[in-house]
Amino acid sequence: MSDQDVEVILARLRQEFIETARDQLDEIEMYLDWLESGRDIGEEELFGVQRSIHNIKGQGSTFGFPLVGRIAHLSEDYLKNTGGVQLDTVKDLRVFVDTMMEILMTGDEAGFPDTDDLLRGLPSGKPQGFSGQETHNVNVLLLMPSGVVQKTIASEMLSCGFNVSRAINSMEGLSHALDIVPDIIISDLETMPFNGIEFARVCSSIDRLKDVHFVLFTAYASGDEHLTHMPKNVEVLTKTKDYAKNLTDMLIEWGVFGAV
Repeated sequence: MSDQDVEVILARLRQEFIETARDQLDEIEMYLDWLESGRDIGEEELFGVQRSIHNIKGQGSTFGFPLVGRIAHLSEDYLKNTGGVQLDTVKDLRVFVDTMMEILMTGDEAGFPDTDDLLRGLPSGKPQGFSGQETHNVNVLLLMPSGVVQKTIASEMLSCGFNVSRAINSMEGLSHALDIVPDIIISDLETMPFNGIEFARVCSSIDRLKDVHFVLFTAYASGDEHLTHMPKNVEVLTKTKDYAKNLTDMLIEWGVFGAV
C-alpha cells in the first residue's frame, strides 16, 4: 500500500468521524430540546448522550480533532459534577455541544488557536454558592480510579466551590493537566501506566505545570521509604479516616480559600 493510499484512507476515516460526531451532537441537541419542552427522557436516551460524548472524547485525537476530544472530556466532567443530563443543565450542555459542532463544521481546528481561554471558559458544573457562600475559581484535577474515594473527594472540592476535573490514568491525566493547567492535582499513588510519584516528577519538569500544588494520595506516611524519589514540592495525603480534614488543612495553608 502506497503512502498516497494511506492518506486517502485516513482522509476518509477523518470525514467519517466528522459526520458521525455531528450526527451524535445533533441527537444530543434533540434530547436537550425534549427536556426544555417538558418531554420525558428515558434511561436509554440519557445513556446515549453519555455514550456519544465518551465516543467523541476517545476518537477526537485519533482523527485530528484533539480540541474536540478535550471539550468532550470536560463535558463528561461537567455531567459528573452536576449529576447528569437534566433541565437545569440544558443551557450549559448546549455550550459544549455548540462549541464542538462549530469546530467540526469548519473541518479543521486551525482556526481555534486560543485553546486555553476556550477550555477555561466552558461551564464547570461547580456550585454557584448558597446562603451567601463564596465560590472560588480554583481548578482541581483528580487522578485516581473511579470509585467511592474519587466521588468523596470530588464532592468535597465541589462543595468548596472549586472546578473539578477527573482522569483515571496518568496518560489521560497529563493530557488533561496540560489543557486546563489546574491549580491543584490530587493523584493516587497507584496510577497507570506510571505511578503518582512519576507523574509528579513529570509535572515538576514541565514549566506549564511546575507551580501546580500537587497532593499524593497514598497508604504510606510522609517519609516512608516507598516515597523516597518524590519531588520535594509534593504533599502527602495519607489514607486515614482523617484524610478529608487533612486535605482541608492543606488547602487553607495554601490560601486557596482566600482570607480564612
